[in-house]
Amino acid sequence: MTAIQGSTLTSIAIGAAVTLAVSLACIRWVAPLGWVDHPDLRKHHHAPTARTAGLALWLMLLGLLALGKCPLPLGRVEWIAVHAMALIGLLDDRFDLRPRHKAIVGLSVALVLAVEIAPILSQTAKEVHFLGLAIPQHPLVSIPILTLWFWAIPQAFNLIDGINGLSMGFSLLVITLLAAVMGYAPAGGFLSGGLLAVLLLNYPKARHFLGDCGSLMLGTLFAILAAKAFVVADANLLLWVFAYPTVDVAMVVAVRKWKRVPLGSADRSHLHHYLVDRLGRQRAWLVPLILLSLAFLPMTRALAFPGHKVLSLLGLVGLILLAMRAFRDRVDPAKAVLPLRPLKDLEKASGPNQVA
Repeated sequence: MTAIQGSTLTSIAIGAAVTLAVSLACIRWVAPLGWVDHPDLRKHHHAPTARTAGLALWLMLLGLLALGKCPLPLGRVEWIAVHAMALIGLLDDRFDLRPRHKAIVGLSVALVLAVEIAPILSQTAKEVHFLGLAIPQHPLVSIPILTLWFWAIPQAFNLIDGINGLSMGFSLLVITLLAAVMGYAPAGGFLSGGLLAVLLLNYPKARHFLGDCGSLMLGTLFAILAAKAFVVADANLLLWVFAYPTVDVAMVVAVRKWKRVPLGSADRSHLHHYLVDRLGRQRAWLVPLILLSLAFLPMTRALAFPGHKVLSLLGLVGLILLAMRAFRDRVDPAKAVLPLRPLKDLEKASGPNQVA
């Protein structure tokens, strides 16, 4: 046990050191080529910031795969899907791709993953129990459901990436939980070390952001790992583990529907926006800590210790109550902090160098 722990700590340290070096190189030489996030009315940073943390993590994963040091249980098609989402995210970070094109790629990748993984899951169980229903593992049923899952989770990860440290911290929680449940060190510790390195460069003050490259890549990776870990054993755990992004996205959709604006509009309706407005920008560094604490509690449903069900339920109730309060605030015209307008219009109004 001691030897295993020592090996994991060593790989975490190596992963952190390598990713830190790659991150600094990306900030220095890649970001000036156009991978920069400029402030606007929705954002909290005050100066152009490199959008290269996702690229650094991707390069670290590619290096692990090339060296045969990445023991994550993914097949060839699954790794291709992860890399495809990382690539489309990287291109979007640089060229601001049209949402329609990103959606088509994301849906195509999700369908390929569903077709690849559905037969594997059906070999383990003839039916899956989810929300009290017995769902047969027939391709006509399982493939559409899995397609929705593999499309939604990467998008949800992308949407919660809106304040320093939040998405990276949530990624650390997820990979650590999955490692505990599936019985392996997270990528030998290398991936955890890489996430720690980019987190240190992102929180409390950001030197580089995760970007779509990182959020879409990690979201796809975690969607695959979670499906393999929980779908057959207890599919309900998927909702508990990803309770935070699920509640956040549901609340944002509800706000935009209430306001009768396109779902693709850019606004300040997320839970992290609401908490920043409530606490003030001087205390914005507290927001990721609050949300990560609330995000972790529902995850404990997947662990086995006394009282874990009560703790997870309290966390879920806390998230829902916070979302209800944020919804009430955001649909109140007297408390509107930013008009719901397409991102393109916001950028035109603020200009490329507008300070948030």
